[in-house]
Amino acid sequence: MASLKKPLSNKILASTPKKTKPLSLLDVVENAFVSLSTSHKKIKSMTVALSGGMDSVVLLHLLYQLQKTQNFTLKASHVHHGLSKNADKWVKFCEKLCTKLSVPLDVNYVKLPQKKSLGIEGEARQLRYEKLLQTKTDLVVLAHHEDDQAETFLLQLIRGAGVKGLSSMAHFDATRRLWRPLLNTSRIDIESYAKKHKLKWIEDESNQNIDFDRNFIRSKFLPILKNRFNHIVKVISRSSFHLAEAQYLLDDLAQIDLESILKSTKYKHKLKVKILDKLSNARAKNVLRYWLEINDQLMPSKDLLDELLRQVLTAKKDAELKIELSKNHEIRRYQDEIYIVRKNQNRQKIYEIIWTGESEILLPNGQKLKFKKVKGRGIHLKFLDDKKLKIRNRQGGEFFKPNSKRPTKKIKQLLQESDLPPWERENLPLIFVGDEFAALPNFGVDIKFQTKSKEVGLEVIL
Repeated sequence: MASLKKPLSNKILASTPKKTKPLSLLDVVENAFVSLSTSHKKIKSMTVALSGGMDSVVLLHLLYQLQKTQNFTLKASHVHHGLSKNADKWVKFCEKLCTKLSVPLDVNYVKLPQKKSLGIEGEARQLRYEKLLQTKTDLVVLAHHEDDQAETFLLQLIRGAGVKGLSSMAHFDATRRLWRPLLNTSRIDIESYAKKHKLKWIEDESNQNIDFDRNFIRSKFLPILKNRFNHIVKVISRSSFHLAEAQYLLDDLAQIDLESILKSTKYKHKLKVKILDKLSNARAKNVLRYWLEINDQLMPSKDLLDELLRQVLTAKKDAELKIELSKNHEIRRYQDEIYIVRKNQNRQKIYEIIWTGESEILLPNGQKLKFKKVKGRGIHLKFLDDKKLKIRNRQGGEFFKPNSKRPTKKIKQLLQESDLPPWERENLPLIFVGDEFAALPNFGVDIKFQTKSKEVGLEVIL
């Protein structure tokens, strides 16, 4: 019987695609940049985090080349931790390199705190990011690569991290303006590029110290895995990507559950207990994690999160709930809501601030007071012609009459009748025109100073 299989024709063989030439590292970065520019607003400036090591030197060289074909300004930023005896030499190296490329360099000197709650590595990394994120630029570009991603994944795994921790580093972090164009590039490819272009770099001697967990994973643990599983780094990178997608879905779910408070960023620091009470345990914890994150809080341990949820759901409505989140913040409950509160938010010392036309003033307790001219409400501008607007904290005995049909009340009584938590009442700023009380932010303007419907007034919002 003749075979049913037919030989491939020459025509079909001829149409078989040829192997394409691998993209150069510059092509990889340029494609990523074009893609990022298309999906986000036009990128006009970038700052590369330059340590002086091989990875960051290669990244600087790539962005310097990219600048010739793409329209953006480039500068570098170096953080001097003072941890190494060679730290000053590294600064000089970075300065010399940037001068050669005509790239401006910012050098930031930081000092690690005496009590290192995050460890030397963690504290140094946190300070480095703080300095980088203060940079006025469209993008902060980091030289993290595929091997770094694998190391981060393994570190998080050892620490018992959840989905978010195991998703490791993102290619692009829109919130913090961080971009990692080499995240899918291997350390070997970066080293090959550096040697091909005869680049020079510095070696941080601390990288050989295996007392640091990351260095131990890099020099001892990961090589064993690579020897046994050739593609382990790429496999880990793929798993991190899958976990990142799962985290996006969890965040989307949390946003659905928190829809009511997310509509107003003004009140994102507080959360209704009934929102958590109607959810499953896992879903409620997901909401808590997301809520803490959007309020810039570090993720609590599993035990602390479990205990937080238990106390929030079982405490009586009038119970004084106070749970420590970090050295600076705690969770408190008032009536049917929980709040993220700065610790020791006791009554502030007496202060007086003169408003000189600013759109925003930072108060001593960290709150921001905003000023805006609007029609039909606020303090009538005629009262500000020859008198100063003053901001003071409560000293007791102040009276308020925001409505002609209601009696004058002590501000203390008014606040007690409101739903404002006790710790916020103490530090609520009062607005005076000259020496006369005029307005209570978020509550109203005293009838004497009110603006009529067709007139322009000054609105003060906390």
